Amino acid sequence: MNPVDKTQRLRLTWGSALGLFMTGAIGAAVGAAIPQWQAQFAVGPELAWYFNLFFVGALLGIFLSSRMRRRHPWLALALLVEGLGLLLMALTPQMSGVFGAALLLGLGVAVVNFHCNALPLELYPKGQLVVLYRVNTAFGVGAVLAPLLLVGLGWRVGYAVLALVALAAAGLLWKAPAARARPQAEATRTPSGLLPFVLLAAVSYVAVELVVSSFSGLYLRHLGYDPRWVGVLLSLYWVSLTLGRWLLADFVAANPLARLVGLHLAALLVVGCYFVPPLAWVFPLVGFWVAPTFPTLYAFTEKHIGYGGLAFLFYAAAVGSNLIPAGFALLPRETLATGMLLVVAWMAGMTYLLWRKSEAEGPALRS
Repeated sequence: MNPVDKTQRLRLTWGSALGLFMTGAIGAAVGAAIPQWQAQFAVGPELAWYFNLFFVGALLGIFLSSRMRRRHPWLALALLVEGLGLLLMALTPQMSGVFGAALLLGLGVAVVNFHCNALPLELYPKGQLVVLYRVNTAFGVGAVLAPLLLVGLGWRVGYAVLALVALAAAGLLWKAPAARARPQAEATRTPSGLLPFVLLAAVSYVAVELVVSSFSGLYLRHLGYDPRWVGVLLSLYWVSLTLGRWLLADFVAANPLARLVGLHLAALLVVGCYFVPPLAWVFPLVGFWVAPTFPTLYAFTEKHIGYGGLAFLFYAAAVGSNLIPAGFALLPRETLATGMLLVVAWMAGMTYLLWRKSEAEGPALRS
């Protein structure tokens, strides 16, 4: 990768943050849009097509991203594809337009997410991991603000505003540098022993993120919590995740995998509060303790396994964000707490095994 000057580095860093903001916003906005779609289009079970087509687009985007060494103009174009999907969403007169937009959004989000995580690691010669954590904070900001935007302005205007943000991000990421070439010595390493643990940790982390944010509300309603208070707590979950990525950055970067294991054990203790109804409201703290997980797994994979491993990482994330929450949708409400405890325990266990395995093979990832 050719050297970049300070001004260009700052522009690309802000562009990466805005790209990840869009990833969080697009993922969270649909929760606020669904009731409005149901009211306007009288849509029912066919809503599943939105998620299915988004998933197909994401798989295609991951496939393309893992083979994309030259980012210009493809990264900026991916953001324009996001913008086109959002504009189609805002203007469509019927639900079929929403479904078509979902395919475009899945494709754009996958490419943007892949490369906006990679750029901070390549732009900064020192402290890359801290920068990556801080840039990833934008994901949580998008997840917090997008539902408020769609509720406050209506889904059509809200999606139109997000389309303009995607256009701004495309401008910031114009002429993004090519993916960094890996040194030959690193390229010849055999990472196969680490990859399964990375993938299992990634599946479980994304599952935790989606399951806690999607099913905690149902479980607290089962416990008798007021629906308005539950809505506040669900918003606080995303705020907590955002703060965790910012505030824990320096702490985790000093010894990422080892400290991540400790944070996951803290998350496990918080999930145990689901079984004590008066304390179940503390679940948003799960977001704080698990917040650095995905950036850490991404950085570990990029450093020790390479771009081929990153493709598998994102495939694993796609599985965790779709199949496991779909399984939770089949569980009786009274068993949701047990299910969430098991998923968080799985995440903690896989992260521990990855840490021990990496220590056995060599020094663990450090910033």
